[in-house]
Amino acid sequence: MNDFSRRTFMCASASALVVVRNPASALAATVQCSSPLLPSAVVPSTLVVDCAARQNFKLFRQNSDYIGLTGLISLTFVRGKWGSYTAGSLLLFPWLKPKGLALGPTRTWTCSLSTGGNQMMQSSAISAPNFAPDDYFCRYVLVAAPTTSFIAVGVDVPYDAPTARLPWYSNVSRLADGAGVGMDWGSNFNKPWFAGHRAIPADGTCHGSTWRKVITEAVSRASVGSC
Repeated sequence: MNDFSRRTFMCASASALVVVRNPASALAATVQCSSPLLPSAVVPSTLVVDCAARQNFKLFRQNSDYIGLTGLISLTFVRGKWGSYTAGSLLLFPWLKPKGLALGPTRTWTCSLSTGGNQMMQSSAISAPNFAPDDYFCRYVLVAAPTTSFIAVGVDVPYDAPTARLPWYSNVSRLADGAGVGMDWGSNFNKPWFAGHRAIPADGTCHGSTWRKVITEAVSRASVGSC
């Protein structure tokens, strides 16, 4: 999948959650802004960033011409094939761009797959250009269900100015590591939580702007530190 098609297609332990301060707003949000499976989910004050997320972000920084990152945020406790993840976990995982795919299957990308907490195992980058990376990561790498337990984002190099003005993209000029990223806020995973919108809203709709702030802060923490 080339960069254009990828960006077009793609779009709480935090066991203590921050309760929405406006009860009336919270009541309205349960109608359109929450999955029927989790009608009481609210925006956490912070996300869990584990060793695997930090390792994969480091790999991305060193190879940003070849890989991007897909990110899942768990909205409840989730079990996958290789581990379990507390609510409010940020899971980052690499996917291969066209230049990465062009290096062929013999090129080894040592990625880190979270198995819960700060435990991880080695894995390979996503090399399935016909799949949205977030969907592939959830279904075939984590093997976690239901998908409605997650919202999703993408992390890449900063976008050009026209792209960054589109509602489902934005640039962050500086993370904790001193460099910027482009954030892709769109995913089919987001539709049950944001009134049918693929993109996490930039305004207060379904607390979208708060989600963006919390996720960006977690990605910034993932950009520094080691395990």
